[in-house]
Amino acid sequence: MAKSIDIRQLSEAISVEKDNGTKVSYFLYPEFEIHQNILPANTIQDWHKHQAIEEVIVPTKGNVTIQVLEDNVIKTYTANCGEVLCVKQSIHRIIGDDKEETEFIVFRFVPTGNNQSDKIKNDKVDCEKLVREILGEKILL
Repeated sequence: MAKSIDIRQLSEAISVEKDNGTKVSYFLYPEFEIHQNILPANTIQDWHKHQAIEEVIVPTKGNVTIQVLEDNVIKTYTANCGEVLCVKQSIHRIIGDDKEETEFIVFRFVPTGNNQSDKIKNDKVDCEKLVREILGEKILL
């Protein structure tokens, strides 16, 4: 395996099929976890919340409908493909499409409470010059 890249195959995931038919593939890392979900049509997850983690949901097939209990009222939100949804510390559940399965990726991590946005925005270092110096005139495609 390469030192600088960690590619995990689906066969390496912890794969679970829940009682409601939801298929989940968990990829665990030291500081975060990513899981892929396939939610069958007409499936509703149980209400739940998370005590310490943050979940970020990205739909990859279909739309993800999330219900949250807010001020003793159920509120419904829909995230479309290409959108990103953070459930924060809400009591929530995910509802599948009534006609076809829904797929989404969930990023889970334990937030520190510190605003890291400047570090995240400014972390990229341009290495074009360095790579050209190392490789000489070899052009990379």
